[in-house]
Parts: sequence; C-alpha cells; structure tokens
Amino acid sequence: MGDGEPASVILAAPGTGADANIVAVGDGTLTVAGRYLILCAIPVGADPAAYAAAAATSDGPPEVEGGPPHFVQGMFGELTVE
Repeated sequence: MGDGEPASVILAAPGTGADANIVAVGDGTLTVAGRYLILCAIPVGADPAAYAAAAATSDGPPEVEGGPPHFVQGMFGELTVE
C-alpha cells in the first residue's frame, strides 16, 4: 500500500487557472476506490518559471533550489474515493 505509481500529477503556476495546468500523469480524475494523498512537493522558495522549465525536461521530480517542499508547511490533504 502506498508504493505504487502516482495516480495523477498536475502542475500549475501560481495565479493561473485550470486551463494553464501541466498534466504530467493522468488527468486528475481518480476512478479507483481507495484513500489518496494530495500534496505539493514543489520547494517553498522555488522560482515558478525555473520549476516549470525543469519539470518540462525531467523524467521525475525536478531538482530546483528553494527549500523544503510545500507539504511540510501544510499544503496537503487526504481524500477517499468510494
């Protein structure tokens, strides 16, 4: 449990709407029943443009300067799909 691939990965720059989202994995729709963790792993002080550029060329989480990830400061949640 908890060791599978991400069900969805969507990136969004601050202040943009859903039409500017970068869909990396899935489309955000969760159809398999279970408990899910939603979190932001982008570093707190990261430059949004630098992060987006690194994400566009990365096969995994991009490595950028900026400090601890947002989820350390409370940007996370849990949801259940039934």
